[in-house]
Amino acid sequence: MERKPEELRDYPLEKRGMQMKLELLLEAAGAKLAFSSHTFEAAKPMGECHTDWAAAEKKTFLAAGEAAGWEISLSYAAVNGENPGAEIEVEWLHRGESAQAAAEVRFEFAAWTPSTYVLVPGAVYKGNRFEARKLSYPPCWTRLPERGPEVPALITDVPRLAYGDGPSAFHLLAGDAATPAVGLYDPVRRQGCLIFTRQRTEFGETSIHVAEAEDRSSAVVAFRAPGVRPLTKYDMCTTEEPSMDRGADFREGDKIHMSFQAYSFPCSSVGGLFGVLTQVRRSLTGTPELSWGLPFSAAWEIQEKKYNEMNWNRAYGYYAVGTVDMKHQDWQLGWVGGGMSSYALLLEGGEESVRRARRTVDFIFSGQTAAGFFSGVFYNGRWYGDEFNDDPARDAPEQWHIVRKSADALYFLVKHFIALNKRGLNEPVPEQWLTGTRRLADGFLRLWSRYGQFGQWVHAGTGEMLAGGSAGGAMAIGGLALYGRYLDEEVYLTAACAAGDYYYRRYTLEGVTTGGPGEILQCPDSESAFALLESFVVLYETTGEAKWLERAEEAAQQALTWCVSYNFAFPEGSTFQRLGMLTAGSVIANVQNKHSAPGICTLSGDSLFRLFRATGNLLYLEQLRETAHQLTQYLSRHDRPVRGWDGLDMPPGYMSERVNMSDWEGEERVGEALPLSCWCEVSSMLTYAEVPGIYVQPDKGLLWAADHVECSLQEEEGKPVLTVANPTDYPAVVKLFVELSTAAGLPLGPCASADWPRLRVAPGGVRKISLAL
Repeated sequence: MERKPEELRDYPLEKRGMQMKLELLLEAAGAKLAFSSHTFEAAKPMGECHTDWAAAEKKTFLAAGEAAGWEISLSYAAVNGENPGAEIEVEWLHRGESAQAAAEVRFEFAAWTPSTYVLVPGAVYKGNRFEARKLSYPPCWTRLPERGPEVPALITDVPRLAYGDGPSAFHLLAGDAATPAVGLYDPVRRQGCLIFTRQRTEFGETSIHVAEAEDRSSAVVAFRAPGVRPLTKYDMCTTEEPSMDRGADFREGDKIHMSFQAYSFPCSSVGGLFGVLTQVRRSLTGTPELSWGLPFSAAWEIQEKKYNEMNWNRAYGYYAVGTVDMKHQDWQLGWVGGGMSSYALLLEGGEESVRRARRTVDFIFSGQTAAGFFSGVFYNGRWYGDEFNDDPARDAPEQWHIVRKSADALYFLVKHFIALNKRGLNEPVPEQWLTGTRRLADGFLRLWSRYGQFGQWVHAGTGEMLAGGSAGGAMAIGGLALYGRYLDEEVYLTAACAAGDYYYRRYTLEGVTTGGPGEILQCPDSESAFALLESFVVLYETTGEAKWLERAEEAAQQALTWCVSYNFAFPEGSTFQRLGMLTAGSVIANVQNKHSAPGICTLSGDSLFRLFRATGNLLYLEQLRETAHQLTQYLSRHDRPVRGWDGLDMPPGYMSERVNMSDWEGEERVGEALPLSCWCEVSSMLTYAEVPGIYVQPDKGLLWAADHVECSLQEEEGKPVLTVANPTDYPAVVKLFVELSTAAGLPLGPCASADWPRLRVAPGGVRKISLAL
């Protein structure tokens, strides 16, 4: 008889053998374990042999043709802790010879409905079960006939479960995922399930498969070694690219070892699934190794120099987002760094950087429209919209605007105001800035009042919503809240709270955030997930209401699913393999553009630090350390250039957005760098500007370091003493933030880092600092 999840929760598993525990775990998930052997001709499936797991047997034999087969040995052990599970090891011993074959471990779910939420971290959210449109890259909404605030959520042709009737399956390689895992939430049975595997076996990368029965009453979650996506694969907005995956030729005595961890638990919401995933996502792979070599301050010095030498547009007076003479490398507001780099340089830069940052803000307002929004692109003296038009010489400039760009601008403009005061320049905020920002904030008020959302695309000149229905404008929540608090005007904060309620219900609760980038239609993405986290943290800090803290934690747990939790094994001889790049902490962009990136687009991640201070949850510090610490390894520099896939070394200060673990741009570009100056340089500068290099709560003995320094905390003569060692070849200027635990519940507000002391440590040097309690 099947037991109910609530009965299994308190079932005395410790009194039973591990075999019974595994059976109970699978039973609670509504699954059974099975094995298959596949043969292929190229990537075309030619045959399959199948057997169920016989729990009472130590070994299972699976025929794989007339003269070949597999001896399958299964061992398992308990995973104890707050979230008990099972660790499963499957050894495949080959008998005879097989050509172009693969072994598969299957979790077969008999209790299934189309409402089951299917998650592959960083690759699939809610099964990616949306209506899809087949468009070439860049798939911009202007190429669709659908218009208005109530357009359906439309995505591109990415791996997904079917939106309607017919075959329903997706096939991925492990490198497509931030964590190689499949998560399930069954709202009918109120049950969650997580299955983790490793990226590779002895025979190459593992593949991940989810397939539903045509009547959607059952489904299979399978893992295959070597990974073979049958017939077709995903490649730049299409799932119809011929698959180049191949099975392996097995000989007598060959072995494959496949490892899994499985969890089944009572679950009442999608948020519950994310919450458990956040706790256990590293339990199979362990705590990842971090890279060492370039302190934050050394990276800042390289980048500030590069921005002033290569990104400064002398003719029009602004920091360009790139360095190449092309339309989308010149000026784009928000999103990829326009008006964000200037904030970092205003807060942390030298005299020239501060002067140029101020001129950049002046330039921003020169492109403001009557509706309060901005034209998103500027190139060679002309303003353009965001349509990704390839002909910048056309006479009539476009009017479509990615609302996320103006939302980012509102948030960062207010931070510019605060940075001016923090730098002690003793100058008032220019009237043009104040007037323009009010016009922008009022534009968002009108959007909210008219449509009850901020949408994804608006007409820059009129403010009409051209395409709604996404979380793309989520940063406007934080922007309105911060602006309302800055002016002490309740109307903006009231609108921010109302919008926060709407976006929480519509996106965070549903477990899908969409449409942050402007060239993915409304595919699930990490950028809108982090924008919601940032906005909920700002709402908590500006209102003090506990609900925003709870919602910020839910948003954080969702955002963390986009963060790579392990170190991917790059192909031998690839650029990233030769440089020893470590992927843990990088952030996958979205389910269409299947690359990870060095940082969060385009934020420092200090919302995780502020969330830790409010909650005491060390998981947020752990993630921030990985993302912040790892950023500088991707920076090209004189003594360690990063070579682009054009075969040329990138100049010092360049940082490519591509951390390609997926072959979405072709197998040859896994572990290779896009040879362009990218937005992630801004994330790196923001990290130095906003995130402490070392954080200490001396009364609790808490010590955390994100920078490239080694630290310890001891007591000497009754006082806490911090020891800081610099193991790198660069001087380090480390921002030190020390506070009592009792102060951690008080919000810091923007630009707090301006007040933190800087600790200078020579290359190979050691410093000791006595800390006051």
